Amino acid sequence: MRYRDPVLKGLHQELAVKSSRSDIKQWNYSVCNPGTVQKRCSMGESCSAVSWKSLSIAMVTLFVVLTARANATNHIIMFGGSLGLVYSPNSLSVLVGDTVTWEGDFSVHPLSSTSVPAGASSFHNTSGTAFSYVVTVAGTYDYQCDVHFSLGMVGSFTATLTDVEGQQATSVPTVFKLEQNYPNPFNPSTEISFDLPQQSFVSLKVYSLLGQEVAALVDRTLTAGRHSVTWNAGSLPSGAYFCRLRAGSFTQTRRLVLLR
Repeated sequence: MRYRDPVLKGLHQELAVKSSRSDIKQWNYSVCNPGTVQKRCSMGESCSAVSWKSLSIAMVTLFVVLTARANATNHIIMFGGSLGLVYSPNSLSVLVGDTVTWEGDFSVHPLSSTSVPAGASSFHNTSGTAFSYVVTVAGTYDYQCDVHFSLGMVGSFTATLTDVEGQQATSVPTVFKLEQNYPNPFNPSTEISFDLPQQSFVSLKVYSLLGQEVAALVDRTLTAGRHSVTWNAGSLPSGAYFCRLRAGSFTQTRRLVLLR
């Protein structure tokens, strides 16, 4: 069986290891006593019974990750440029199965994880302008700019398991949609989420009441799914602003209120 998703591939391999033995190539399984499986090799020799426990753990883990990834959100963290030596946001709550994407110049601000939960992969990137990491293990992840960490250019995000019963059945949204930012009113940061039913070139910008562009949050092609970006208004004055999403021929605008 082939998996394009490396996370699911790894879980499938783990399940295969738990349900086989290296010294016997082929098994025929027959259910015997409740809670056990009696394994017989291809030569017909009876072998010892094994507990369902290890198989059940792997199967439940696979089910949870499958469900989580079907409804995953892409969280965007920006850094450098006009933001200076900070990650925006520098603290984030995500779900297992979500993707965290950093956007900025990694040749100037190389990224490294400094602490990850047991069982999670560390991450490191030194080139390009975008880097994505799929969260597969619950816990707290700490990271830094390898050059400017001593100046406070550090961040973290905390991942929790999804509530399986509360997940939606569909894997991707069915319509384009720009959600109302939260919180609103806000000071100085707010989260803006939007849905893409298909891969699209996305422009997400913030304008003043006079129509002047004050922030370009997204300007690139994104995959289908739910995406989330945090806007830090910085030193902008209190007042109403407008956030406009363009994705293909779709356009939607939301009113944002900065209240200091």
